[in-house]
Amino acid sequence: MASSGDEEGISAAIDGFDVLTRIGFKWKVISESELSGSFVVSNNSAQPFGVLHGGITAYVAESLASIGAQLAANGARPAGVEMNVAHLQAVPYGHKVMVKAVPIRVGKRIQVWDVTFSMEKKQIPYSTGTGEVETTAVARLTLIAGLPHTEKSIPFQDQMSTLAERLGNNKLKKVLSSKL
Repeated sequence: MASSGDEEGISAAIDGFDVLTRIGFKWKVISESELSGSFVVSNNSAQPFGVLHGGITAYVAESLASIGAQLAANGARPAGVEMNVAHLQAVPYGHKVMVKAVPIRVGKRIQVWDVTFSMEKKQIPYSTGTGEVETTAVARLTLIAGLPHTEKSIPFQDQMSTLAERLGNNKLKKVLSSKL
């Protein structure tokens, strides 16, 4: 959770993930077992029909799963192998989207992550769901971890370490710092 007491989360520019910044993504949790945050559908994330663009959904899913895979692999570089996304409910312009990525399996080389997109039920006209939130999309990603680092890997880990510290996850900051 955000250590600043900010219920909306923390914005952070991370090199290589510029689209997250552009859509106004706010981080809530960053750990090796969960990544979460939210954003509001805007001109930067909507298709011309005024709803969340499926490409943004796929980008956010792959971004969170990739970051999570690297954290779960103690800093080893991951790469996506397969991804599928099911869009279940349109998210209109101006509505807040909550995103949560969790690992299903973390092996020595292969990881599988589920990413769920949801919005508050009260935002959905004619909702048939039960509960406070309604799932709007689900994604499953398979990644391979343990690839050699590139020149950009070190700055990325440094940025994630700083973000982990801002979110109050000092254990994760320590793990990331030791991998530099």
